[in-house]
Amino acid sequence: MLAETATRLRYDAGLEQALGFRALLEEAVGAGLLTVRYADAELDDRAWQVMEQYGDRALSFVDCAGAVTARDARAAAVFGFDADFTVLGFALEP
Repeated sequence: MLAETATRLRYDAGLEQALGFRALLEEAVGAGLLTVRYADAELDDRAWQVMEQYGDRALSFVDCAGAVTARDARAAAVFGFDADFTVLGFALEP
């Protein structure tokens, strides 16, 4: 989901805002306020399973991986820009 957010910021707001987002992420991680999980083979496999489970929906692979990560963290809500996460059972923020 970081990749989608960074891409959207780069396209819509510009390079400076995308790099500012990166700086905020690094600051939050450094302060222990945020954990970033990077994809690995297990996460990819589980994301494919979510995609297959919700085969009637046009879910992006990134959203499926985000759902796996959110479920593992027992998140009640996710930050996002589309309604795919509500289909996956999460409240959508903002």
